[in-house]
Order: sequence, then C-alpha cells, then structure tokens
Amino acid sequence: MKIRRFSDEDLMKFADGELDNKELSMDILSELLKDTPESKVLSKRLDVFTSTRNALINSVLSTK
Repeated sequence: MKIRRFSDEDLMKFADGELDNKELSMDILSELLKDTPESKVLSKRLDVFTSTRNALINSVLSTK
C-alpha cells in the first residue's frame, strides 16, 4: 500500500487557504501540476475538500 504524501488535514487547510506552511503549499501545487497518476489522485482528493467547502458556504448563505 502506498503512503500518502499529504494528509487530509493539510489538504483541507490548503483548500481553505489556511495552510500556513508555504513549503508544503508549494509541494502540493507542484504535485498538482505534474501529469502523473499520483497527481490525478491528489487532485481528486483535493476536489472533495473544495466541493464540500463550497457546499457548506452555499448552505450557510442560503439560510440568511
């Protein structure tokens, strides 16, 4: 089994713009820009956090 290079917590912070570690942020961006199977998996993992964040924001805004 392959070990994930980036934790879900780090990806969630990255998606929310709250990841304070600039080097880790650049590592994530660099990996996303590669055209590899690993970068596609990373992109799908990141999509989960961005889509749920957007759904939550829309939910909160629609209740006001």
